[in-house]
Amino acid sequence: MREHRIEYAEARRISRVTFEAWTRRLAPSPGDLLLAREAPVGPVVRLPEAANVAPGQRTVLLRPDPQVADSAFLYYALTSPSAQAGLVVKAEGSTVHHLNVPDIRSFDVWVPPLPEQQAIAEVLGALDDKIAANTALAATADLYASTVLLDSLGAGRVRLASVALITMGSSPKGDTLNELGQGVPFYQGVRDFGFRSPTRRVFTTAPVRSANAGDILVSVRAPVGDVNIADEPVCIGRGIAAVRSTTGTQATLLHQLKAERDVWEPFEAEGTVFGSINRDQLHGIQLHAVAPERVEFVEKELAAIESSIAATLAENRTLAATRDALLPQLMSGKLRVRDAEAAASAVL
Repeated sequence: MREHRIEYAEARRISRVTFEAWTRRLAPSPGDLLLAREAPVGPVVRLPEAANVAPGQRTVLLRPDPQVADSAFLYYALTSPSAQAGLVVKAEGSTVHHLNVPDIRSFDVWVPPLPEQQAIAEVLGALDDKIAANTALAATADLYASTVLLDSLGAGRVRLASVALITMGSSPKGDTLNELGQGVPFYQGVRDFGFRSPTRRVFTTAPVRSANAGDILVSVRAPVGDVNIADEPVCIGRGIAAVRSTTGTQATLLHQLKAERDVWEPFEAEGTVFGSINRDQLHGIQLHAVAPERVEFVEKELAAIESSIAATLAENRTLAATRDALLPQLMSGKLRVRDAEAAASAVL
């Protein structure tokens, strides 16, 4: 392997009136990378075709020499655990960690010969492409589910507490929290919400209020009304309420809550700083009711769609886990490309 230091350009603060002049000086191109250099340090994105972006001052633009470094490989190299750790070590600042420009100039990226770089990027890219395709498929299914619900609503409304059991969250003591996987997952708000279910990050060894697998998690603090589904028993903090249908129509209730953006809007203005909704207000939320003759059909249809979405997202987790396991092995040279291809093929 040989060392290659990447050329970079510092992104400047811009505004509407200076954007045109700025782009003449430094126009992002497809394949360029944007690296965050402040709070947090290290996240990297690769610009797609026809990129039209204006990087802020907290980022730097990285443009690899195509004769030396493959852009896709470089993206994976910079997202590898070793590179991310190296960037964090270089970060300075007592209050806000940041990377200075000289730090980025001197950051070394070790690269194998170009054909090997391209082969590694192709293996990892195939996994990411499948994840992207699955995500698009899940999004399409979600839109269809919304259409099924909206086409089946009647003229009336129903009070949330009359069709659901609601558990308001309560936060455990701070000294019971950890990020080591000890105890049960803890969610304080929407920070860890995903497309359907939240991502584990914080755990508690002394849960106070819990939600069961399958419960709908509703944000009761800004943004009020965002929803996810608990895919395992979890602890819920003050920013979350757990909702479970008492009429056997859990899938329908999920989409009713997702569809009611207008009922959540008044609560975004509540509170001194951030929007919020309290227990009584949440219990009193009025949902559009499904027409009685459509209730059974809608629940069956939506439950099938949700099952399909869950399976698709589960496959994504397997794909992501495979990619994350292969990435450091490939970057360190401990795993050959052909062996990585076999591992990737097993899950594609």
